[in-house]
Amino acid sequence: MVTRVDYDRRLHSAYRAGRTLSGDTGRLWMDALAGHLGRVRTGLTILDLGAGTGRFSTMLADAFDARVVGVEPSEKMRAEAERGSAHPRVVYREGTADALPAAEGEFDFALLSMVIHHVTDVVACVRELHRVVKPDGLVFIRNVFSGRLDGVRHYEFFPSARAIDEARLPTVERVRDAFVAAGFELVALDTLEQEIDVSLSAHYERLKLRALSTFELISDAEFEAGLARLRAAADRETAPTPVLESIDLLTLRRPG
Repeated sequence: MVTRVDYDRRLHSAYRAGRTLSGDTGRLWMDALAGHLGRVRTGLTILDLGAGTGRFSTMLADAFDARVVGVEPSEKMRAEAERGSAHPRVVYREGTADALPAAEGEFDFALLSMVIHHVTDVVACVRELHRVVKPDGLVFIRNVFSGRLDGVRHYEFFPSARAIDEARLPTVERVRDAFVAAGFELVALDTLEQEIDVSLSAHYERLKLRALSTFELISDAEFEAGLARLRAAADRETAPTPVLESIDLLTLRRPG
């Protein structure tokens, strides 16, 4: 079940600060993508589907000397991307997962980062990706999936958020099967452990911005209670300890 979250209402203003990644964490993900690309790793054309404020669009452009098209349905998120993530090789386009503003075979690969659970028609999305990704091209899905949430630290403090995500996130099997049914081949399912913050105190400062879409689906009281639990845990921390989280990377190939 897809629960719609309106990024134009509030999230666009908090997203950049609340979802930023360190340089080391960004390189972790770029290296993971590069490991599946073979010898051709520069001069690519890449689709960043659900680009948001462009946090991955600019990284992709720099890491792969690429032309990047960031497709984002939220008008205010696109405006934030154009303002704060401008890049000479990145263009942001209005569009949706089931009607991509792109030509057939335009992209060497596509990245969907924390997007697939927002897609209302996964079958139509997969069909469009099959159209716009070149033969032998790849689709990378960076996401957390239902049934695989143990590696996300903030659920310790926001248990109602975990219950919501278990219900609203797709399983990795469901997503894989939708792609395979449309002619894609499974390449790999990797799980990367990323450092999201340098300490619980830093994690508190991030999460209080309420930049996660799940936090739009819990009550203000639940959110404040979770923040209080996190603040208390941070106050007990005797030395800064990095906050780690496990994120899946599902990689699929469009056969040539």
